[in-house]
Amino acid sequence: MKETIKFTIPASSANLGSGFDTLCIAVNLLNYFEIELSDSKTTLEVIEGLDNKLQPPCQEMVKAAAHYFFKRSGAKPKDFTLRINNKTPIARGLASSATIRLAVLVGLNQLLNLDITERDIVKWAAELEGCTDNVSACYYGGLTASGIIKNKLAIYRFDIPDKIDFVAVSPSSEVETDKARDIFSRNIPREDAIYTLNRGILLASAFAIGDYESMGDLFDDRIHQPQRQANIPALKPLFDVIKAARKAGAIGAYLSGSGSTMMALTIQNKEDVAIAMKEAIAKYNMQAEIRFLKADNSGLQYVFD
Repeated sequence: MKETIKFTIPASSANLGSGFDTLCIAVNLLNYFEIELSDSKTTLEVIEGLDNKLQPPCQEMVKAAAHYFFKRSGAKPKDFTLRINNKTPIARGLASSATIRLAVLVGLNQLLNLDITERDIVKWAAELEGCTDNVSACYYGGLTASGIIKNKLAIYRFDIPDKIDFVAVSPSSEVETDKARDIFSRNIPREDAIYTLNRGILLASAFAIGDYESMGDLFDDRIHQPQRQANIPALKPLFDVIKAARKAGAIGAYLSGSGSTMMALTIQNKEDVAIAMKEAIAKYNMQAEIRFLKADNSGLQYVFD
């Protein structure tokens, strides 16, 4: 067995509006992990970047992922220590949970020399997450379109060029993914389903051929963003922020994951876009943090001393 595995996993920004639960882009906020077997008990150790109040739920996430790994793999359960240097804000729609779950599954697979395929690892992580979008981008990097088809992971990925800037504006309020899903209607009007499906397919196609100039209206959807904006207080500024970003020169903008981060893509004037987005949020008497990001086309990377 290997003694210690070290690797980085990028954050990711999912949905892209019309690509709900399917499209996702990895971004260059890298979480650093170390994992090694333990003789005592399974623990999460924080190197830095994780508040004390957030450590207990993350600890439970680690244990649940480990339980799932041993159940699916059939391997004899082992205790371990997972260390994290966290750069991804929690409950802000940037896939912090996906990186932790992937870290457990990938790390145990490597430590125990089980040779489980990477697609199965990502599929198991998706089953824990509830969808494939974030875990696929975090693992493979770039833009991913993914899903579970006939009980197997289906994924297509594309590199995102360095000329694209991502402007992430994160309100101070958290949004929990599970609660953000609870507000959805069980019935989707036919015209709304067609509207969103049409734009999602066109958006993926535009990314595939690099047609960034024409994709601005393709981030629109009628399935998740309107319902979340109407029912979650932290997301009230969403459509004003999107409008402000585009007016300032952004290619397009959308709600990152379930929020609360709102993301814009731009080729120019990223500072102007950020200011416009932050001013739109400020009109709601809300504070927000700005991050200037790039796509991460590498995905999970092992670290060798």
